[in-house]
Amino acid sequence: MAMCHPGVPAVIGQTRIYCQQEKEFLLVEVPSQDASSQIKELKDQGWEIEAEIPV
Repeated sequence: MAMCHPGVPAVIGQTRIYCQQEKEFLLVEVPSQDASSQIKELKDQGWEIEAEIPV
């Protein structure tokens, strides 16, 4: 089990992917090592990737 110290964000090692498809908006958060495969999957589904931000 992963332990976090008080005040340490639990999102370290995550990537937030901001997507848009026509008028819809989607925010996906995945482990950073999975980001490139998730981006490919989203693009294959027709999503436009606006930003990918490691946190």
